[in-house]
Amino acid sequence: MKEEPLLKCFIETMRLKINPGENLAVHLTGVLPLGKEAIYRRLRGEVPFTFGEVALIAGNLGISLDELLGVKLMASIPFYFSRSNDDDAPLTRGYGSVREMRGLIDEAREDRDPESRAGVALNTLPVALMMKHAGLLRFRAFKLLYQEGKDDPPVAYGEVTSDERLLHYGLETYLSFARVGHVCVVIDRMIFAYMVNDVRSFALAGLLTGEEVALIKSDLLALVDELERITATGRNEMGNTLEFYLSDVNFESTYTYISSRGGKWCSIAIFSTNSLYSLHANMFEAVKEWVDSLKQLSCLITKAGEVYRWQFFKRQRELVGEL
Repeated sequence: MKEEPLLKCFIETMRLKINPGENLAVHLTGVLPLGKEAIYRRLRGEVPFTFGEVALIAGNLGISLDELLGVKLMASIPFYFSRSNDDDAPLTRGYGSVREMRGLIDEAREDRDPESRAGVALNTLPVALMMKHAGLLRFRAFKLLYQEGKDDPPVAYGEVTSDERLLHYGLETYLSFARVGHVCVVIDRMIFAYMVNDVRSFALAGLLTGEEVALIKSDLLALVDELERITATGRNEMGNTLEFYLSDVNFESTYTYISSRGGKWCSIAIFSTNSLYSLHANMFEAVKEWVDSLKQLSCLITKAGEVYRWQFFKRQRELVGEL
């Protein structure tokens, strides 16, 4: 495999399949009977991958050669579909425990790239923000199980246990941002209203008791307080420098981009807790431009816009209080 477009597509696909932050060359030393320098020569295009090497890599990382060879190479933008509830997804593969993930987060903070940048446009409350709020995390898992319809009858909210896969998904997000020095976050003004509507809908359908709604309500209020503190100080508990913007327009999904010395990647959230990830330069620029464009229709509330910040969080407490 020496044709430049095909090699580039293959390498980008490999990077999407390994764990975020993992060195591709190091990973391949465990797959191919080659030394690190020989692998680097292949990644640089100096030496072509043999068909046997491609087959070994494809089998190890679950890459479809049919899809790889069947696309229009010059127009191809490879994506990886991450399922938070998939036991084999790279976002959860390779981590033995939540405690181990937290150790990796601490290491990532120490290795933070001060020049790194990230942008996020949030139209729903992400799993990462729910990590300290068991009631919210349980409701997210409950909603996911109900929508998937795998249990008949559906499992009750009180019977939902901590979902390790969902925990890994949230902790993986922490790991991604732990290495980033500066993060820009654009928030849809309806972000809490959507969550309140979900809880109310499940309650009206008889799937949540009054006590369970009260637990979720308490966690939502605690999350409102937490976000207000972060927006007032411009820093979170991981030490990231943050800018929060309130969007005056709604947007249809959650968009993320990260740029650091380790590379660039972007994602678009789909199907509630799943995402499409890409390392493609054109896709990265498209997502970055979209997130940045939302800032033009937003109000900065970090260390500024105190009146707007106060009004926003006051309104969120009122919305949650209606539950």
